Amino acid sequence: MYRFTFIIITLCLYLQFSCSQKQENASDKTNQLTEEIDSLKQQHIRNLSELLSPESRELVASWKSYQQLDQLIDKFYTYSVQEVLYSSSELANATQLLKDSISINRLKEIDVLTRLDVLNNSALRLKDMASITSISAEEVNQETQEMLNAFGALNSKINNITQQEKLELEVKDIESRIDKLP
Repeated sequence: MYRFTFIIITLCLYLQFSCSQKQENASDKTNQLTEEIDSLKQQHIRNLSELLSPESRELVASWKSYQQLDQLIDKFYTYSVQEVLYSSSELANATQLLKDSISINRLKEIDVLTRLDVLNNSALRLKDMASITSISAEEVNQETQEMLNAFGALNSKINNITQQEKLELEVKDIESRIDKLP
């Protein structure tokens, strides 16, 4: 009789402990999912990349694809992870259009084309991330920052080109003044 009572008590205690552990595990999983959802909804302010100088803005003023991409990328500085993933397809299309629509001869240099390729590849990686269900917010934020850095590198190159042209004009002006001296 004591044996039977001992077995029943042991069995009851075992069931109680195993059920409480399952509840704790379920509670932990629920908390983890809630934290992941909150991190996806949370806006993330990213580092600013290089902006165009006024002279460079004049250079690209007629380049509609650049203007559209610039407006779109401005939003990515404060987008949440969820918004980044949702807009990644539009970004990939805009970067491809930018690559295909260079209308300014001075920007058809290999350096600019390389930066456009890097920007487009980064946008395509973000688009691919949107289809991966197990992607973390940290990975999306990192890739978003890399895309913004690539856009900053493109802006930096455009600024360098306009600055170089400005300096070359100044040198020519000085040379012409020297030539006019008696």
